[in-house]
Amino acid sequence: MATTKNFKDTYQEVTDAVIEQMEAGNIVWRCSWNQVGFPMNVTTGISYRGWNVFWLNFQTMLKGYSLPYYITFKQAQDLGGIVKKGEKGTKITYWASIKVKGQESDEADQRTDGDNAAPQTRMVPNVHTVFNIDQTEGIEFPKVEALFRSDAEKIAACEQIIEDMPGRPQLNLNGQYPVYYPLKDMVAVPDISQFDSSEEYYCALFHELAHSTGHESRLSRKEITQPNKYGSEPYSREELTAELTATFLCAITGIQQQTIQNSAAYLQGWLKALKNDKTLILKAAGQAQKAADYIMAVIYEPEPAG
Repeated sequence: MATTKNFKDTYQEVTDAVIEQMEAGNIVWRCSWNQVGFPMNVTTGISYRGWNVFWLNFQTMLKGYSLPYYITFKQAQDLGGIVKKGEKGTKITYWASIKVKGQESDEADQRTDGDNAAPQTRMVPNVHTVFNIDQTEGIEFPKVEALFRSDAEKIAACEQIIEDMPGRPQLNLNGQYPVYYPLKDMVAVPDISQFDSSEEYYCALFHELAHSTGHESRLSRKEITQPNKYGSEPYSREELTAELTATFLCAITGIQQQTIQNSAAYLQGWLKALKNDKTLILKAAGQAQKAADYIMAVIYEPEPAG
């Protein structure tokens, strides 16, 4: 069972790994996406979610793996293969449900007949280790053909996501700069001709649509529904949520997220935020997954532990 120390250590472990990469100049969530799609557990066929998507994609790129497909040590054995000697796995996070302190079974016995409330639970992060299929041997995996989209198909995919967003906010496509106005429930972006590329335009639009999912009529995130000062922890978390959501949507449509902001000031800003709040990256990634799911009106199967 997860303990308070376990999940506090998990937050710190993930944050430390991200900080280490950012100090080396690598923005984990902005690395190029593999052409064959999202990281996936190859035995279950289920794509990873939340922070694991960014982390496993980054590891695939960093270590030069051919595919973003992963497997646990036991799954490799069950398939009659092994993990190659000396190979080190990649740690991922998954969410486990634990009872809130004070909700043990003996407490339940003391409830009155009219109190049928179930014990309260909360979701906490745990760490699990997986291996890329390139790190295994003795297993024949199915062949995968890379999926390439033309530029026209990528733009069409972007437009389709925007068009199909349920309960979409008002759109002003001739604004002065990219912004979301919570009180008006309006997203504004400059005309596409004002951007250096179509990809930059759609990245900006996805970012602002991500903010709009926090409106009280949608996912009702307190970072949007409540006023927050510039540079505060809630402000930083919301900005990271929007950034990660845009990254999800860019990957889904096949466009490359622009890296024009990978400046020293940009990196230092995120490093400061991460060092001040070790829960930031995992919580923002979880919110980003929900935001992307909302925009695409998609419901996924639960992510497996491995």
